[in-house]
Amino acid sequence: MNHLERTDLKDKKVGLRVDLNVPIENGEILSHERLSAALPSILYILKYTKKLCVITHLGRPKEGEFDIDLSVLPIKKWFEKRLNEEIHLINNFENIPDNVCFMENIRFFNGENDNDKNLSEQIAKAFDVYVMDAFATAHRAAASTLGAIKFSKNACSGLLFSEEIKNLESALKENKQILSIVGGSKISTKLKVIHNLLPNSSAIVVGGGIANTFLKAAGNPIGKSIVEDDMLDKAKELLLTNKIVLPEHVYVAETPQSNKVDLIPVEDVPENQMILDIELNENKISQNEEYIIWNGPLGIFEIDKFSNGTKQLIAFLENSKSKVIAGGGETLFAINKLSDTSKFHYVSTAGGAFLEYLSGNKLPSIEALRLK
Repeated sequence: MNHLERTDLKDKKVGLRVDLNVPIENGEILSHERLSAALPSILYILKYTKKLCVITHLGRPKEGEFDIDLSVLPIKKWFEKRLNEEIHLINNFENIPDNVCFMENIRFFNGENDNDKNLSEQIAKAFDVYVMDAFATAHRAAASTLGAIKFSKNACSGLLFSEEIKNLESALKENKQILSIVGGSKISTKLKVIHNLLPNSSAIVVGGGIANTFLKAAGNPIGKSIVEDDMLDKAKELLLTNKIVLPEHVYVAETPQSNKVDLIPVEDVPENQMILDIELNENKISQNEEYIIWNGPLGIFEIDKFSNGTKQLIAFLENSKSKVIAGGGETLFAINKLSDTSKFHYVSTAGGAFLEYLSGNKLPSIEALRLK
């Protein structure tokens, strides 16, 4: 795979695909994290050439139609302030200027989502070098992610993209022992993740609705808790590995809106109550693994009453000597709410792509870059 730092950029026309899909309300950007993450590649490219066109998607507009609420104009203005220079906003690949510009939301273009060959070739031909730095979209076969890489004469990974792969690959190397933490509501969406992490994991700590399914499979009462009954046999199989770490105590209430919350042993969950959070079972977690991989909160952390398990986990991770790699949309949200990304070895900006990578699936953009 070609990397940005090994690519000749001098006076070249460069297309940079980034993921700046951030929440915007009344023209105001509500989260700057992804914008800041894109800056290193932009600044690196600008050292060698001013002929830079930044490409991103924003939201889910209807293809072929302009939607002012999903224009990248506010994002362009944010970068104008950071770079202290005027940036043109353009809407076609035919007449790209020889200075810094932003392409309008790529999802306005017909054929983006379907990886249309014509659009892919159009994007690729517009640039001397095409840089893929949107790891968060690496699992999508779109024209600006997969197609443009495939048809470009010179394509490489950006700084953020390379950093994501380097950290994930280093943690998932064969024969390396890791501690895995998998939360979330459904075991069905994380089953491949658990299976893929299992061989190299000393243990897999489970939380959220996933833990409920495992608890029921282990013969514990779970009351009115969210559970996937059709996954119980799979859960029983995984329990036989003796690597699944279940909670010993859980937080229960009649509903998420209840004021009365109790911390009780897992074997005492009443029929009329729900498990909405767990207590971290640190007694069964090794402290000696080189890496810890975390994906998914342990309870409904958005509600303070049910954020204890996730808070305990974050405190454990912050004080761990292991290299902690965390990722996923809700995981990033939990870290931003309860901690700080600087306290972890690496926090991925990706959601679906991070999950796909942990599942052992091949990501289209990575495979395309490996052929360049």
